[in-house]
Amino acid sequence: MEKSSLDINPYTFTGSAFFIGLILANELDSLEQATIGNWLQLAGMTIQTYASQVALVDANKDSNNDNSNDLNQIKRAISKINEELNNLKK
Repeated sequence: MEKSSLDINPYTFTGSAFFIGLILANELDSLEQATIGNWLQLAGMTIQTYASQVALVDANKDSNNDNSNDLNQIKRAISKINEELNNLKK
């Protein structure tokens, strides 16, 4: 996994958002604050929705690979059982 450019201490990362929010709140009137706040929430929700869908698709791929491996193991076991049964019949 490659190192993220956002590999920042969680306190620093959260604190920077807090201070930027305070600065913006001081510089904007209430309507501007609401507009910018809603825009930031929408951007954040879009990023979260995208990331969760990527995680779901990746999990389903892994699950399908696991199921395929399980099915192949079952097929091999059935094949061995059939061989043993054929040997016993002889």
